[in-house]
Amino acid sequence: MTVKGLKLHSLNSSDDVPGLVKVVPTSVAVGSGSGSVDSNGNITFSGASSVSINGCFSSAYDNYKLLFYCNAASATANINFRFRTTSDDTGTNYYAASDGVNWSNSGVNNNAVTQSSFTVTRAVISDPGYTSFNYDCIRPNVGTYSTLLGGQSMGIVGGPAHNHGAFWSVTATQFTGFTIYPASGNIGGTIRIYGYSQ
Repeated sequence: MTVKGLKLHSLNSSDDVPGLVKVVPTSVAVGSGSGSVDSNGNITFSGASSVSINGCFSSAYDNYKLLFYCNAASATANINFRFRTTSDDTGTNYYAASDGVNWSNSGVNNNAVTQSSFTVTRAVISDPGYTSFNYDCIRPNVGTYSTLLGGQSMGIVGGPAHNHGAFWSVTATQFTGFTIYPASGNIGGTIRIYGYSQ
C-alpha cells in the first residue's frame, strides 16, 4: 500500500516491523526451570538460573535488536550477559561504559574492563516488572573486535532507574548466541530478537 509516495508495511503474525525481522533461534537452554521458543521466535522462560539462546546470530544480518522483559525474580540481583557459540565466552573479554540516573535523581556511572560478562540490568525481587532492556547488538557474527552491545537498561530500584551504556567484547569470534543469567536466584520473563534488514 502506498500513500503519497510512502510505502506502508503491515505487521504479520511474526511481528515483523519496518526495518526489523524477528529471528527464530534454533534452541533455548536453561540452567534450571523452563524455557522455550515458539515458531514465531517468541522466547519465554521461568524459574531460570540462566537462559542460553542458541542459533540467533548468523550471516543473515549484521546487526540485531535484543528486547528483554523480566516478570519474576527470586532475588534482587544483577542480570549478566555473555556471548556464546557452542558454549559461553567466559574469558575476561568484556568491557563496559555506562551512565544512569537513580531514583534519588543522582548520577551513576560505571566503567568496567576485563570482566567475564556484561551487567546489563538488575532484577528486583519486590518489583521485577520494572526490569527490562533494549539493546542493539552490533556485528556479533562477523568475527571481529567490532562486536558491540549498546543501548539502555531500566528499572533498577535503589540504583539507576535508567542506564545507558555501551558494552563490547574483544573476542574475535563469530558468535551465534548469548546467555543471560542473574548473579543469584532465578528469573522469569521474555526475550525477543530482531535482525536489522539490509
